[in-house]
Amino acid sequence: MTQEPTVPARGGPHRPTLRRHLGELLAAVVALAAMVAFTGYVRNPPAAEQERPEVRVDQAVLDRASRDNPCTRGRVMLTFDDGPDVHTPAVLEVLRAYGVQATFFVLGEKARAHPGLVAAEAADGHIVGNHSWDHPHLADLSAEAVRAQLSDTQAAVTAAGVPAPTLLRPPFGSTGPVVHDQAAALRLREVRWSIDTNDWRGRAAADIEAAVLARLRAGAVILLHDGSRESGNTVRALPGIIEGLRRQGFCTAPMET
Repeated sequence: MTQEPTVPARGGPHRPTLRRHLGELLAAVVALAAMVAFTGYVRNPPAAEQERPEVRVDQAVLDRASRDNPCTRGRVMLTFDDGPDVHTPAVLEVLRAYGVQATFFVLGEKARAHPGLVAAEAADGHIVGNHSWDHPHLADLSAEAVRAQLSDTQAAVTAAGVPAPTLLRPPFGSTGPVVHDQAAALRLREVRWSIDTNDWRGRAAADIEAAVLARLRAGAVILLHDGSRESGNTVRALPGIIEGLRRQGFCTAPMET
């Protein structure tokens, strides 16, 4: 086999070698972009795979927190999905400081991994709901698979010493007749949300807060996350959300079971 020259041929640069190198570089860039996109899409890996530091709540914020919860304009519900996880203790700490009760829609695999956090949620007066075992599109599954996703999560919650959930929030809002039937068989009521903060996308805390306060109305159900990779920003946004909604005359309450 004839080896390609390593120096340019007379009369101009060695174009085949340059084109090959450029092609290899382009392929590497495309592969890296695909890997980054895939990593961003998988927002809820199992708890054991999520290695990130817990956010510490500013003690000055907690010290000034007021538990006054006026209700001149009606109630709104704070809800948290995809936990329990590393940021759940900080969320609970903020809610406790402000005297807020919320609703946590837990994943079964994380509830099994962190039963103490599920118990802590219930002990603080929060509602614990079912968010499936590992966050699939439930509408794409068979009846048997949906039943396993829901019943296994029920079992993980009760194993933590907490009453079986009566509320189900299907991941992605993915539902249909099969999901309805399986939920009803387990005495689960399906619930959704009215304000999506998109906090799991990595939005800044100020943007998460603004997304809530700009759309408040009586009966609003606010979707937040305590179990995504970006939930540290949710923790940072939470005091401003609570203070802001109360300034507007709204009080907080867990969802009705």
